Amino acid sequence: MPTHQLAHYSQMNLSVSPRVVAQTWRALFEADTRKVLDGLSVRTHCDLVSDFAMPVSANALRRITGLMNMNREQIDAASQGMIDGISNYSGNEAVEAVCKKMTALIDRCIDEKLKTIDESPDMSLLNTLAQAGQPLDSIRANIKLAISGGQNEPRDAIAGTAWAVLNHPAAIETVSDPDKIWRKAFEEFARWISPIGMSPRRIAKDFHWNGINLEGGQRAFFMYGSGNRDEKVFDQPDSFDINRNNNKSISFGAGPHFCAGASVSRCLIGDVALPLLFARFPAMRIDGDVKFGGWAFRGPLKVPVRLQE
Repeated sequence: MPTHQLAHYSQMNLSVSPRVVAQTWRALFEADTRKVLDGLSVRTHCDLVSDFAMPVSANALRRITGLMNMNREQIDAASQGMIDGISNYSGNEAVEAVCKKMTALIDRCIDEKLKTIDESPDMSLLNTLAQAGQPLDSIRANIKLAISGGQNEPRDAIAGTAWAVLNHPAAIETVSDPDKIWRKAFEEFARWISPIGMSPRRIAKDFHWNGINLEGGQRAFFMYGSGNRDEKVFDQPDSFDINRNNNKSISFGAGPHFCAGASVSRCLIGDVALPLLFARFPAMRIDGDVKFGGWAFRGPLKVPVRLQE
């Protein structure tokens, strides 16, 4: 990784380190999530994707980025628009237009917040990067990076892990440490389904591997979904096993490409969203067809549930 990219990574980490997540963000995540659950408490049915996971994830991302001037729907739409643009390998003009519209929206919101950033300093990415003296173009790029991966993946993992647990109710009872139940469930879902299933890479130089010649400049696709179900690494990899040791999973990447937001995700999903959801609705059950979609980015499109009788 180039030196300037390492510097930017270190600056971003000031906002999302495990210490900052525990001391700053967790309490805000809990307060926002309880408000979403309060809204659902008067209902008997909901879709865990659109009614719970989407707003919970978007609220957290608004906090982390500092773009509280974007609403939850805008955050969700911006993330999806950029993801679609990133994976627009066919060059669809309509997809490209939506992507550009979303990036322009983010730029406007960043510019608006920067005008008053000194009035209310916080630990958000926008504030941290601005205080570090990053150029505006870099700030915009890093905020967009956070939004492109920081909304859909937690959203899909929250709803998806809830679905997996509801389909394997006995699994919860097998975990010996109650404090680790939801983190273990999340980590196993992330391995089992791999919300990020594939990531493209540019081959830096000519390379021969396993009988295949790879040429510098070519594009290769790194298959997280395949690695996370490698039978040489995981016993019965196609099964959802909440007690599995997932230390060797690559759900968050590895090395210099390890996800900067891993601590945020583990806290939001494993420590806040899932335990609060199941505590509020202990009788919750699946109530309809669950649909998954996507390949490079994969997750449930809909998880209909009955919250209470």
